[in-house]
Amino acid sequence: MRSGKRRTNTGSKDRVSSIDHKNAHKILLIGGPTAAGKSRIALELAQEIPCEMINADSRQIYKNLSIGTSQPDPQEIKQFPHHLYGFLDPTEVFTAADYERLASKVIIEIISRGRLPVLVGGTGFYMKAVLRGVWPVAARDDRLRTRLRKIHSRHHGQFLHNMLMRFDPLSAASIAPPDTYRIIRALEILFQTGVRRSELPRNQEERYQALKYYASPGKETLHQNIVKRTEKMFEQGWLDEVKLLIARYPHFEELPAAKSLGYQEILRFLHGENSLLECKEAVITKTKQYAKRQLTWFRNQDQFQPIPSAVPFHKMIESVLQWYRN
Repeated sequence: MRSGKRRTNTGSKDRVSSIDHKNAHKILLIGGPTAAGKSRIALELAQEIPCEMINADSRQIYKNLSIGTSQPDPQEIKQFPHHLYGFLDPTEVFTAADYERLASKVIIEIISRGRLPVLVGGTGFYMKAVLRGVWPVAARDDRLRTRLRKIHSRHHGQFLHNMLMRFDPLSAASIAPPDTYRIIRALEILFQTGVRRSELPRNQEERYQALKYYASPGKETLHQNIVKRTEKMFEQGWLDEVKLLIARYPHFEELPAAKSLGYQEILRFLHGENSLLECKEAVITKTKQYAKRQLTWFRNQDQFQPIPSAVPFHKMIESVLQWYRN
């Protein structure tokens, strides 16, 4: 993959139609909010079932961001096979279609080894891309995107959402006004192709037999986990990691990878715009807000079963074993 290269998805529709759904292969999904214990669940599961982990987190794909994105440590990777973690240079453009293509290839390889593919992560859109495919749409247009961002910064927050509501009310109704990224993407599709995002064809049939869980600890437990993990990440050298990224990539602050959770707050600290305590507090606040949005997404998805921390873990293991061996 070359830096800055634009991609469109090709062939997802063909791949979906070529699968015999009566004999579709099984995959396990473990989603949920950040710091909810998804990786722990997957690793405990791997003690009981021959499986391999596939990253389904849009930030854990990047090289040199291992601390800030909480990638599995080398010990875990040695113990059980892990795929699509820390493989992409931060300068690269990477789409859901790219993820779907790579993850689908890995899934086939794992199944060929007689093992269970386990998608682990908090990026629900990646999981949906694997299950249902990604339909070909226009590639990202950086010039158009820049113009739309300028319009957004020039006017109040509702302006772009109102614009989308005028041209594509169905899409606008499904996107919250603060979600500027998705609003801009919907406008891009409209202005580049003349087709409304809401009119794009949807593949409703899933290509695998998927068992879906999401980690759902209580709010208090999740917030405690976020505070503890943030402190641990700083202790592990998160600040030094960001300094190395700045030294290695002179324009790091402009890269998509720099938008990963917590990096903007650390960059502000390194520029002297806040204290270390203020930086940590801001990271914790942003992480809690993000975790809340993730949890809402998984709760609203069909067939995702919650794994509350109060439920004995062995019951979930038994359910997975029964499903896997059936």
